[in-house]
Amino acid sequence: MSYGEREALSGLITSLIVIGLFLSQLARQQAAGVFDGPDGLMLWARSVLILIGWSIGIAIAVTILSTILHGLLTGEKADHRRDERDRDIDRRALTWAWYLLSFGLLGIIIGLAIGDSAFKAMNMVLALCIFSETFRDAAKLVLYRRGV
Repeated sequence: MSYGEREALSGLITSLIVIGLFLSQLARQQAAGVFDGPDGLMLWARSVLILIGWSIGIAIAVTILSTILHGLLTGEKADHRRDERDRDIDRRALTWAWYLLSFGLLGIIIGLAIGDSAFKAMNMVLALCIFSETFRDAAKLVLYRRGV
């Protein structure tokens, strides 16, 4: 497995952990009524910033663990060199993720124009960002497996 594949797999694992963390924490706070009232969006934003900090720590931990695990299982030293194929795969996956993000944001703006709440829009933006990042990592894995 190349470094690019391991990196994409680590990103995908991190995204899945973060999705679970975000959904459980924000749903629990929403059910408790934390976001009700005039300061709801401010409290939501503070919660998201804390969760982003946690997600950075999770990403670092998953990357370190996957590198150590790969080294132990294969006995190979990690090779972090990237070639033209790696850059092409990154570019393709990022382009597709940007299309997804762009069209999703357009949909959110349309939702706001027809009366959706700001709270719903912010949750949708957060979900869209997480989903597009997950999509990017999954697309990279598919492209590596296809040998593009």
